[in-house]
Amino acid sequence: MANITIKGVSENTKTRLADKAKKAGLSEQKYLKKLLDTHVIAEEVEGVQSTYEELCKTVLTVVEKNTEVLREFIRVNEE
Repeated sequence: MANITIKGVSENTKTRLADKAKKAGLSEQKYLKKLLDTHVIAEEVEGVQSTYEELCKTVLTVVEKNTEVLREFIRVNEE
């Protein structure tokens, strides 16, 4: 695995990260690794979410059209 060194982080930021890691029940190292991993895949996840939302809209449109057609079918066959 590769190593990353970050220089010039303020004490406030370091303290806040340490607090967040503690609240998450993780070491600072594990917390930062998780944070970086999440950041790296965030764009991918957003793309998948966008695709999912578009798919849901399409499915909803199809279901609504099917409902409309079924209602018309029932109306015609009841006469």
